[in-house]
Amino acid sequence: MSAGQARAEAQSAQALTVTAVVDESAFCALREQWNALVARAGAASVFFLHEWFCSAWAWRKENAQLFTLCAYESGSLVGILPLILESASEGKVSVKRLELLTVPDTQLCDLIAPPELAASVAQAFAAELARRGAQWDTMHLHYLSEGTLAGGLLLQALSARGFRHEIRDGGRNLLIPLDTTWTEYYSTRGRSLKKANNLAANRLKKAGEIRVEWIEPGAGTAAAVEQALATSIEVSRRSWKQETGRSLDRPGPQAFIRALTKLAHDRGWLSVWIIYINEQALAMEYQLVYQGKVHALRADFDASCVEISPGSYLFRHLLEAMRGRGLQRYYMGPGENAYKTRWSEEGDLMHSVFVYGKTLRGRLAWLNETVLKPRARALRDKLVLLRRGATPSSASKDSGEPADE
Repeated sequence: MSAGQARAEAQSAQALTVTAVVDESAFCALREQWNALVARAGAASVFFLHEWFCSAWAWRKENAQLFTLCAYESGSLVGILPLILESASEGKVSVKRLELLTVPDTQLCDLIAPPELAASVAQAFAAELARRGAQWDTMHLHYLSEGTLAGGLLLQALSARGFRHEIRDGGRNLLIPLDTTWTEYYSTRGRSLKKANNLAANRLKKAGEIRVEWIEPGAGTAAAVEQALATSIEVSRRSWKQETGRSLDRPGPQAFIRALTKLAHDRGWLSVWIIYINEQALAMEYQLVYQGKVHALRADFDASCVEISPGSYLFRHLLEAMRGRGLQRYYMGPGENAYKTRWSEEGDLMHSVFVYGKTLRGRLAWLNETVLKPRARALRDKLVLLRRGATPSSASKDSGEPADE
């Protein structure tokens, strides 16, 4: 960037007014302006809409405060950085941490601004974060894809103001194309996956009568949606996620899914699949469908029925059923476990950004995360190698294989 461009951006940023929205009623009142800005910015994702953030806040309000930055030009909203503030521990350091307003079901997040004002908005937000530097120690920006403003322009503006940062790989949000026929797509899948699907289908048929229910986008009465939601919450209660504290029967996740269900159904985005065996619900998938993209938010199954694989059967069924409906892509959600990679090799790259404030706690967090922890890991790895190298004969005896030379 030339010196002239930098001066122009700084002057443009100074012309913007930045406020922090910390009150819930004020946050809710932003809906019309917020969504108008999303349209102006060309941010074609359901995860940028006010409805999504409102639903996420229903969960995060349990232990966080709103800290959403809004930029205005001549009274018009031109930028949003949807942040929350919470107390947290990073290593042995207690910090005040800013985060993007996300939940574990989020697939994408970012600063929102129109392209022609993105640089100026990023500069204005960086200046405001610097001005409020005593209010926060660290900032975590998760669910960023390639080319996001938060991971680009905002990070550059913060770095120019002396804030340390690091970028970590976030894997991929794997996707499956839906604009081909089922035969064309399924022919690209491996033999082991097809065999596993056939075995799952056979086991399920032996278990009893199979029924798959689908609440399609834009369809379903309020009563039918409420029943599907109640069933989904019950399946989640019986799933392995109960151990994580994120099952849908827990207060925070339930507040989120209930708020999202109402808004998504009203706007025609809601898609819920449930599989019944002998009229008992054993697995579900909760989706949002927006502008030709299907986002799988939740896929739960009854943990007591893992041997008959109701979730695997449902997944294959819905992937086939959703074709030929004008849909383009099915997103499986961030994370690359073995199950997902058997269905797809394609996905959007994700990353996270960690910014360290200039407070004492912020500096200690930076020291702990970027200096002490890496050194401790290196020392641990070295000790492991030394330990292995010190007893090669024992390793050979235990493994039944000759020791490495």
